[in-house]
Amino acid sequence: MDWLIWVSVAALALGVWHEVNRFPATGNSLRNLQEALEDLQSENEDLKQRLSTLEDDYQEVSEQLDRIRDPAYWRAIDEKDGEALYDLDKQRGNT
Repeated sequence: MDWLIWVSVAALALGVWHEVNRFPATGNSLRNLQEALEDLQSENEDLKQRLSTLEDDYQEVSEQLDRIRDPAYWRAIDEKDGEALYDLDKQRGNT
């Protein structure tokens, strides 16, 4: 049974080799597909980088909006004033 599998694999490899070498259109199609795949991978990496930049920008804008909405809280954070933070939490009913 093992020899039958080896013969089948060898025939498949020979068939693929024959298709690629005997018919240039097949080889060109495979090369075009490989180039398209490489382009897609490159574009995917570019999009990942752009998405990461957008996420960073979003975080920055979100923090700026939070600072505008609640300046007392952020002032206490910036000054590392734990007592002021505790007092704000008490006033807001968070403790």
